[in-house]
Amino acid sequence: MKDKHLHIVALNVPFPADYGGVIDIYHKIKSLSEQGIKIHLHCFQYGRGKAEILNKLCDSVHYYPRKMKWLNLFSKTPFIVKSRTSEKLLQNLQNIHAPILFEGLHSCAYLNNPLLQGQKQFVRAHNIEADYYKALAKSEKQLLDKFYLFSEHYKIKTYEPKLKEASGIFSISLKDHKYFNKIGTSHYIKAFHSDTKISSLEGIGEYAIYHGNLSVAENEDAALFLIQKVFSELDYPLVITGYSPSKKLRHIVKSHNHIRIVENPEESVLERMLKNAHMQVLPTLQDTGIKLKLLKSLHEGRHCIVNGKMVNETGLESLCHIVEKPNEWIEKIKELEDLPFSDKEIQSRKDLMLEAFNSNTEAKKIIQLIYPQD
Repeated sequence: MKDKHLHIVALNVPFPADYGGVIDIYHKIKSLSEQGIKIHLHCFQYGRGKAEILNKLCDSVHYYPRKMKWLNLFSKTPFIVKSRTSEKLLQNLQNIHAPILFEGLHSCAYLNNPLLQGQKQFVRAHNIEADYYKALAKSEKQLLDKFYLFSEHYKIKTYEPKLKEASGIFSISLKDHKYFNKIGTSHYIKAFHSDTKISSLEGIGEYAIYHGNLSVAENEDAALFLIQKVFSELDYPLVITGYSPSKKLRHIVKSHNHIRIVENPEESVLERMLKNAHMQVLPTLQDTGIKLKLLKSLHEGRHCIVNGKMVNETGLESLCHIVEKPNEWIEKIKELEDLPFSDKEIQSRKDLMLEAFNSNTEAKKIIQLIYPQD
């Protein structure tokens, strides 16, 4: 059988797989590699070093510096795209004649480039980036950052129609699939992730937990909502954990004896905290893409309390307690704090999730779409 080669252009170095986008990219690479695909990985590098483990999964790995020049801010092209260009990348994509998977709109600078004619090109849409940046802008407090995010939102909206030039768009959620199908040819490919079993524990845990990348304004706002609107009215313990919490967030937490922050946890530490928690509390301000923190919580945690935007069109609504207003959060936490998590609830997750959110199944879908004749 002829080897199947595939270029993957990643917006960042996808290891360690410690936040949404790179979790999906890394576990996609892993699953495709396990299916026998010969991967040629191209990573834009900023703030993350080279990862030896990628050499074991890929036939070749190339790194390119991200161009963070301030002059790129004045381009009509979105900064997230303009800063991810490289003549060396364009040359490397030509050197091996194979299909190309661009990870995120961020990496699409060379989509449909004349020099890549004859190579099928696909785009993984991690979410609706224009909506994502608009929501980030609304959450941002610093004026210059807010201006940048709104500017990026408008540029992305203008740039988005370029995706129609792709052979296919791999959308990560049903909502996104409907959106991108109006632009080009969309296929619903679910999120790739690390969990292959439901490891939630029965019984009663010790605290509620919120986890996320706390350097992202949206996630900080979610944490502040829980502290100021919900847990300030309760004495039930809350753990907030994630990367790079701000001084403001740390300061606010200090004024509450029953709330604590665990900064920059290693994967094993996070998993232990999720398993020991009694409730996963996961509000979000936007419903683009699918939140990988939700999948992780349902695979590893007990009771999961969310708002509607967290589970909108995910198919996971029946596995969560959905609330909206602060008083509803408070009442639901009081209702669940002494209620053991049952084996019946664990079985419901196994029945619904293990088949529906299986990375190997999604990898096979991608292979069939890229290599339909083989």
